Amino acid sequence: MKLSQLFTATLTAALFVSQTAAAISIDWTGGYRVEYTSVSRPSLASDKLSKDYALNFLYLQPRIIGSDGVNIVSRFDIMGSQIPAYKNSQLGSVIGGGLNDGTGATGTNATSQNQNSSSLQVSQLYLNVNHEYGSLLVGRTPIEFGLGITHNAGKGQFDHWMDTKEVISYRFVVDNLSIAPMVARVSQADFGGGVANDQIYIVEYNNKEAGARAGLFHQTRTAGPAYNDYSVGELPSGVTSATAGLKTQTVNIFLERKWQPFEFKIEASFLTGNTGVQNASGQEIKVDSYAVVMEGLFPAGESSWEYSGKAGVVSGDNKDTTDTYEGYILDRNYDLGFLLFNHRLGSADIIGSSPLHANDTLGANKLSTQNSADDEAVTNAMFFAPTVKYAYDDQVDLKGTIVYAQLMNAKKFVDMKKDLGLELDVELVYKPRERVTWSTGFGMLMPGAAWEGGSTNNFDSKTTYGLTTRAAITF
Repeated sequence: MKLSQLFTATLTAALFVSQTAAAISIDWTGGYRVEYTSVSRPSLASDKLSKDYALNFLYLQPRIIGSDGVNIVSRFDIMGSQIPAYKNSQLGSVIGGGLNDGTGATGTNATSQNQNSSSLQVSQLYLNVNHEYGSLLVGRTPIEFGLGITHNAGKGQFDHWMDTKEVISYRFVVDNLSIAPMVARVSQADFGGGVANDQIYIVEYNNKEAGARAGLFHQTRTAGPAYNDYSVGELPSGVTSATAGLKTQTVNIFLERKWQPFEFKIEASFLTGNTGVQNASGQEIKVDSYAVVMEGLFPAGESSWEYSGKAGVVSGDNKDTTDTYEGYILDRNYDLGFLLFNHRLGSADIIGSSPLHANDTLGANKLSTQNSADDEAVTNAMFFAPTVKYAYDDQVDLKGTIVYAQLMNAKKFVDMKKDLGLELDVELVYKPRERVTWSTGFGMLMPGAAWEGGSTNNFDSKTTYGLTTRAAITF
């Protein structure tokens, strides 16, 4: 009797498990990337010191399909960077990560027999419920909008950065129009409160038949005086700490139009508001900055040649207005070329990107021009970057890019010039099979007079060049 009961219980459990397995499935996607980068003389000085490094990175994205239209999505980052400034990125770990942590507690590299292990990081986890009239989104999700100059999820094969938010949102869809009100929790001090929030409204129009797309991304960020952690280094004219609440608005407008022989995109972003930080005179510092970026494309069609380009203006800070910060910094994934606005260059912060690297000298974050990754961004510049691509065959492409830029604001030093120089890039892209890419590129920058830092500094501005080779596979 006991044997019969055991058999019945086992059979019942097996049927239950089989039914559960039929109702729930898991889809896996992800990507692997390995790359090598070498930049000669990033300081543009005559010392000829170079930086060379290789990176290794894997990410996995399981999607649990709980029911029709109900998905739970997460992302695991394997061999992510352990450098504090890069921890929440998808840069990857440096190949050659030794055991020595500087204290000797983890061993020495001189006698080691293995490499330092890396922690598994979870960068995304969210619930997505879809139905006929829209979708519900809850959790930590990637954020992307327009050209990606402000909100960029880093979906490119070789993107090193990503934007995420902890949100609750509902997206209403009516024909070609969608509206998504969203609340994002930027930070919370404890279970009782102490928060910084984003209130977001996203309106998008997408008519694929007409080749027309438009969008509005409106974000208001607020934080009370006790929870405003604006870093003084993020505001060149700031004092010791924030003394009031934070309230800023970021408004992005995007337009896209496609015709058979030509495609055009434009995005404008405006950042305004109060930082809650006081300057040396006791005035609260405001932010008032902007960026306008355009992209054009002449598709190859039946030809082997394709022409494209990027152009734009990004405001820079005026050091004479100590109660207003006018600098706008684009997302680090938005690259123009291999060197300019991608790697830190020069003997000083010529372009005014110091707010982006405000905490790089704290603790283990001792990063500089000489030992940092490609963590620079476009700011304080007017630029033009045309590209020509030649398709040799179905697997091989050859690309050439020219980048020219000038400073928008050149008041940081006395008699400072605006010319940032001219960069020439060449890239060979090989795709031996679907979802596999191997790219090798070379870039040379002929710096302009702006890198000399005016008559009071007279910094070196020697020609520099860089080489990169990288491979990626997505699945």
